[in-house]
Amino acid sequence: MRAGPLSWRCAALALIAFACMAGPASAQTKQDQTLHLTPAQMREDLTVLKNQWAPLDKSYTPEQRQKFEQIVDDAAAAADTLSTEDFALEIMRATAISRNGHTSAMVGTLLHDLPVRAWWFSDGLYIVKTDPAHADLLGARMDKLGSLTPAEALKRVSPYISGTDQRIRYLSATFLTSPAVLKRIGAVANDNEIPLTLRLADGSTRVANLSAVASPDPADEHKPATRGYSVLIPDDANLPGRWLHLLDNSKERSPIYEKRVDVNASWIGENNKVLYIRSNSMNSMDETGLQHKYAKILQTSILPTRPKFIVLDLRLNNGGDFFNTILFSQAVPRLLPSGGRVFVLVSRSTFSAAIVTAAMLKGTDQNKVTFIGEEMGDKGQFWAEGETVTLPNSHIGVGYATQFEDYEKGCTDPDKCYWAAVAFGPKNISLKPDIKIDVTHTDYASGRDPVLEKALALSK
Repeated sequence: MRAGPLSWRCAALALIAFACMAGPASAQTKQDQTLHLTPAQMREDLTVLKNQWAPLDKSYTPEQRQKFEQIVDDAAAAADTLSTEDFALEIMRATAISRNGHTSAMVGTLLHDLPVRAWWFSDGLYIVKTDPAHADLLGARMDKLGSLTPAEALKRVSPYISGTDQRIRYLSATFLTSPAVLKRIGAVANDNEIPLTLRLADGSTRVANLSAVASPDPADEHKPATRGYSVLIPDDANLPGRWLHLLDNSKERSPIYEKRVDVNASWIGENNKVLYIRSNSMNSMDETGLQHKYAKILQTSILPTRPKFIVLDLRLNNGGDFFNTILFSQAVPRLLPSGGRVFVLVSRSTFSAAIVTAAMLKGTDQNKVTFIGEEMGDKGQFWAEGETVTLPNSHIGVGYATQFEDYEKGCTDPDKCYWAAVAFGPKNISLKPDIKIDVTHTDYASGRDPVLEKALALSK
C-alpha cells in the first residue's frame, strides 16, 4: 500500500525493524487436552523454567525470585502426585510472583473448561456464552462457584494470574470456569462436577451442576491476546459447533462487539462530525502492514475533513507492536482543528502496545486527549520486550520481560529503560481514565454502550 504524500512509509518501515511492545506471543497452539505428563517430564520442564527461563526475566525482585524458586522446588518434589493440570497451575503460580503482566505462563488447553464462559461486569460475574446444551444459563449471574462467592474466588485465584489487579480481573473470568482451578482454590472438593449457584435471567435462583465440556468452544483459540475479551464478541453464525451467545438476539449491538479487526474507521453522526476508529490488535491481521492502514485513515479520513472529534476505541486491544501506531498517535492531536478532541476508550483489556498508544496520544497534547472507560490492564510502569521459552514436555509458553518502561513519569536513561520509551515516551501524564465508566450487565445485554455514548455526548 502506498503511503501517499507523507513520508510515513519510510519512517514506519525503519521503526518497525526494532523490538515491539507486544506481550509474549503464545508458543502453544491448541494442545491435546488428554496430555498426561510423567513426573520425570514435569521435573524436566521445571528445571528448564528455573535454570533457562528465570535468568532471562528481569521483573522479579530478589525476594520474589526466592519465592519463585521455592514454588518450583516444591513442585519438583511433589511431581509424583501432581496431575498435568496441577502442574500447569504451579507453573502459572511461579511466573505470576512478580505481578508483571508480560511475565506469564500460557498454558493453552492444558486446563479443561466448563460449558460456559463468563465476564465480570460492574454488578457481578455473568455467563455470556454457553454450549448449545446449556442455553438456559445465558445471562445468569454467578452467585457462588462451589462454596465461594465470586469475590472470594477472585481473591483466591489471583496468585495464579500475572499482572495488576485489573489484569487479574480481566483474565480471571476465564480461569474461574476451569474445574481444576476451582478445585485448586478450594471452591470444590473434586473437579468431576461443579455446582454453580446462579441467578437466572428471569430472576429465579438455581444450582447448576456442570462438568468439564467434551467439545470445547470452537471459537476459543486459547491465545492470551484474545481469549479474555473474545467472549464478549458473538461468533460467526456459520461456525460449525458454534456456542450460543447472550447478544445473539440483541436488536442493537455496539460496534465494539463486532467481528475482531486490527483497525477500521467509520463515521458516526451527521455531517461526518465524529470519526470512530476501532482497533483490536496492534499487529496487522493480513499482509498489509498496520502502519500503512493507520496512514490511510490519516490521509483519507482525517486530513481531507479535519474532524473535530475522533474516538479511538482500544477497549478490546491486548497489544502488539506500538511502532505500528507511534507516528499516528503523535500526529493526530497536532492535526485536530481548534477545539478538537480525541476520546480514547479504554478498559481492563487494554494492554501493552495499546496502553503505549494511548499514552503517546496523551503525551502529545494532554489538553486534547480524554480517556473514557475503566482503568487499563497495566500501570504506567512495567517490564516488557522479551521473548518466550517453550517448556519441552508440556509445551507451555513462558514469556519473560527484559526492559523497564515508564509511560507516566517518563524514562530518561537508556541504560535503565527501554530505549524507545526514552526516545518517544511521554512524561508527567496520568493513564487513569479521565471519565470512569464500568459497564453493567444490563447495558451489555440490551446492546447499550455507555462508554461510547459518553464520548458521543461530549462530541456535541
